[in-house]
Amino acid sequence: MTQVCMVFFRAGTCDLEAAAASLQDYGLDVSREPGLLFASTEDSQPFRIRLSTAPHVQAEAIEIGTGTPDEAAMRTLDARFEIAIDDFDEALDEINTLIDVQSALQEVSNGYLFLPWNGHLSAP
Repeated sequence: MTQVCMVFFRAGTCDLEAAAASLQDYGLDVSREPGLLFASTEDSQPFRIRLSTAPHVQAEAIEIGTGTPDEAAMRTLDARFEIAIDDFDEALDEINTLIDVQSALQEVSNGYLFLPWNGHLSAP
């Protein structure tokens, strides 16, 4: 089952081109399709990355941030990178690549990383 983690940020501060450059700066191989990036290493599965600015993104950011120290900041975030992980167990076995993908996207967008599988929210 595919898992998805997200990096929330303000719309207009980052795009897929900037994300691709940041991922490459982390030493990841990046390929593109319209509206989609694939990031991987020789030893990892590809992670699919989409940029979403759909209306529900801000509502979900507000919900995730409620009751956290980052509540006020999360209310302002209306875009996110969605990182799809097709084989979660494999990703955990080779966790460094997933961490690099998350870090690259969080750094380039000055965003907040949310891991739905454990509810963890990380500020930039």
